[in-house]
Amino acid sequence: MTGPGAPNIAGKAMTVLGAVDPGDLGVTLTHEHIFIDLRKTHLPYRRFFVEDGRLVADPPDDDFPATELHLWEAKLDLSNMHLARNVAPISDNYFLDDEDLAVREVAEYKRHGGNTIVEMTSIGIKRDPEALRRVSKQTGVHVVMGTAYYQRVYHPDDMDSRTVEQLTDVIMRDVTVGVRESGIRSGIVGEVGINGNPLTDNELKSMRAAARAARLTGAPVCIHLGGVGEEKHRVLDVAADEGVDLERVIMGHCDDLVNDMPLLYELLERGVYAAFDNLGREPEVVTPSRTALIAQAIPGIIDAGYANRLLISQDVCWKMHLKAYGGLGYSFLLERFIPGLKTLGVTDSHIQTIMVDNARRILTFAAPQD
Repeated sequence: MTGPGAPNIAGKAMTVLGAVDPGDLGVTLTHEHIFIDLRKTHLPYRRFFVEDGRLVADPPDDDFPATELHLWEAKLDLSNMHLARNVAPISDNYFLDDEDLAVREVAEYKRHGGNTIVEMTSIGIKRDPEALRRVSKQTGVHVVMGTAYYQRVYHPDDMDSRTVEQLTDVIMRDVTVGVRESGIRSGIVGEVGINGNPLTDNELKSMRAAARAARLTGAPVCIHLGGVGEEKHRVLDVAADEGVDLERVIMGHCDDLVNDMPLLYELLERGVYAAFDNLGREPEVVTPSRTALIAQAIPGIIDAGYANRLLISQDVCWKMHLKAYGGLGYSFLLERFIPGLKTLGVTDSHIQTIMVDNARRILTFAAPQD
């Protein structure tokens, strides 16, 4: 499938209900999760404590008391929420699988003016295209589904031996044919799970395959983190080496770059979209919140001429992020963050650019390039 002949849907966006006119996408969250299983990296049986305002984990203990296991294997509810927030990870928190709850939470986003959600659950963390389609039909919210290889701990067991061509074939099939046997096609290559620190051979191989698939299909690309510091440039170099126009790339999870604005501007100068997409997710011990710092930085980024390269989202992916569990839900940006931006002088025109125009532009397929 890595040869020529990919379907050409240039000028359209691909949702789980099929190709649509990008002008129909409207207000868009560009990085969220509706169904996901992250339990592999949030294992129970670890003790947590607060140090210098951060939640820090003790290393796993092979001699963890059996009498405590029930605490971390329980279903998340009001009786153990305090443990999940402050002491240790209850594994159920990292598993979104309730379709009825998903419909209610997404409908709440719709009620506040939302139109589209880009669902970034990628290979290895339990994508569910059929369930996404049902949620989209029931709520009237467009859902754009991702495809790529996620973080290295979720890589296939044989990732070392898989070639770039083999990885590319899987991603291309998701975009051009559909995920597994569903016939439901991905509309973005992402999130590509690049953690770095340091970058691994498999991460770079995954990035190369994602970029190649994007070029061959015309799909946009979203990168998870992209490494640390200057590693982000190296990851973008791989994408560019594969012939991807960097204006077709989202550098995700740029939230921490609010503390390294020179690097943020370097990335923006290369043409990528910078996504502040962990908004509203700080633990209660963090003061001042990173979300507040980002809100304060956005007017300056706009003044520097980069309004048309900004994306914002929330990365809902835990039960505690949902309103049903006391979180802010998918509507936080519309309910609270955007009104806050307006008090800082961000205009309705700029909000339209960030929430509608930029998302429409990046989600519109380009012509495939052999």
